[in-house]
Amino acid sequence: MKKIFIGIIVFSIALSSCKKTLEKEFNNPENYDKTGNLFAGMFTKTLYSWKLYVQDYGEWWWDMAGTGSMGVASYSQISQRYITDRYAWFSTFDDLTGTTAFGSENQLWQNRLGAFYGSVNAWAVIKDNIAKVSGPELDDNKIYYSLTTVMKDYAALLAVDFYNGIPYSEAFKGKERLFFPKYDDPKEIYRSVLDELKKISNELPGEYIKMSASAKAVFGTQDIAFRGDPNAWVQYINAIRLKFAVRISGVDEAFAKSHIQDVLAKDNFPTTDQVWDMPYALMGNGGGEWIRGISEAWPATFIPDIIMRRMNRNKSVYEPGIDDPRLPVLAMPTKFSQYDTLPAAGDYRGVNMNADGQKAAYVAGERYYTGGPYGDLSEHLRLNSRSLYHLATFPRNERFPVYMMSMAETDLLLAEVALKNLGQTGRTPAQHIINAIHRSTNFWYTLNHNSPYPDRSVPRKQPVDSLMHPNRPTLAVINTYADSIAARFNSRGNVEDKMELIMQQKYIHLNLMCPYELWAELRRTRHPKLEPMTFNAKVMKPLPERLRYPTSEQQTNPDNYATVKSQDNFTTPIFWVPTALRGVNPYWPNYNYE
Repeated sequence: MKKIFIGIIVFSIALSSCKKTLEKEFNNPENYDKTGNLFAGMFTKTLYSWKLYVQDYGEWWWDMAGTGSMGVASYSQISQRYITDRYAWFSTFDDLTGTTAFGSENQLWQNRLGAFYGSVNAWAVIKDNIAKVSGPELDDNKIYYSLTTVMKDYAALLAVDFYNGIPYSEAFKGKERLFFPKYDDPKEIYRSVLDELKKISNELPGEYIKMSASAKAVFGTQDIAFRGDPNAWVQYINAIRLKFAVRISGVDEAFAKSHIQDVLAKDNFPTTDQVWDMPYALMGNGGGEWIRGISEAWPATFIPDIIMRRMNRNKSVYEPGIDDPRLPVLAMPTKFSQYDTLPAAGDYRGVNMNADGQKAAYVAGERYYTGGPYGDLSEHLRLNSRSLYHLATFPRNERFPVYMMSMAETDLLLAEVALKNLGQTGRTPAQHIINAIHRSTNFWYTLNHNSPYPDRSVPRKQPVDSLMHPNRPTLAVINTYADSIAARFNSRGNVEDKMELIMQQKYIHLNLMCPYELWAELRRTRHPKLEPMTFNAKVMKPLPERLRYPTSEQQTNPDNYATVKSQDNFTTPIFWVPTALRGVNPYWPNYNYE
């Protein structure tokens, strides 16, 4: 095999010890001249890029702690502080000018667009070099170009969802690159990407067949996501084609339907949850991954009522069959839990966006342990009066996987497809919701049970063990809950009321793991409805619609920036928001809601 060497690309791994671990297991393109060519190494490098699939520490810290909990997760009510008037800065929660509230800290917003180009910059190098090979060498390596194109396309759609129009068609030219690329129409980016993904999904199996046995073995090692399984990649492509076609269905229905119906006809969606493990333990008190971000920003990881009240539906104590079976592994129990029972009956309470209304309880002593996730577990259980996201499942889970797609998320997309007659799925929307609840429950109990926290070698009382790693609910319990949600869905009289229930389930399933996906869905559908923020008698209902462009664009690409300057704010909707929904503010009028 011809050897191609490039000495400037290295893995984007923050810690040198982690880098060494990766280099032992995978081909580093910096040293790859000893073992083969650069294509496989660059493919793996792209899989590990920050802000693509691997969530990073800095972004999470800035979204939560760096903004005073006024980032995406807060405004979307995915996670929040236990707010009272002691947090004076929430008085400007409705200021979307980018000066005092959403956007006042620019680390998150400034870095997102650059992260798009940085995370997939290897694609252009592969593109240039794949054109230089032919014959068996091309057959052995074409698959890396195709799959890195998939990742580049996925990253482009994420960037559109943040910014709307972005430099795209002129931004990936390789050796012919342009330094001042134009901003493309966002709808045309979507169309181009979806068509390209369709082409790749059709060609990928044939590309794999042409590979030599030795090349397939290398691919199996380099492909940390699916271990060289081309069909798993096809299933992933089908799932993201479904996701992004649904996303534009409200503004480009005919085109969206053509892709939705094509993937439905193939009937080849993920048959397992598409997640994968980092090759080292994550560290909430160190390292560069998102677990550290939520660990250090833990005061902003209480569960808001718009999620908690959909999971814990009756009494504060968890009631199997009535309450969501995922509740015990998504939420930490409060100090009001009945620890003297076996198994322990966990009590779960969310935080409210009515800061005035929950002040009295806070002043009366309903507070929380301030030691954070790396503090004393017994003190969490003794002192917390509100539920944090579960410590074992999230910040102390050193085995939390990298998320690409799940069966439950696919089910909820199919529920919307069936509801809006975008294609024939073979099931009713309610049946898809029932499937999603079953699969999501398995997903979250698996993640919780894989977590090594707390140390099992330390003797603990049975109630503590049953609270931190509860037994999986029985099939009867899951069925009872899922059937109740399906019945509620079927009782709703119109599409918007039914969409509310689909998006409530999407919030529960994706939760803290996928806040940017939920923010996109909130903006697109105007569901689920949010709680107003009441702070010192001021009622606020803000909806950030997008991110602002980095200021560097104004300085380095001024002529092209001028074409999008009018939408460079936090309040102009992304193109995929349907016309009928652009004036809809997704808030309940008060705090009395289901």
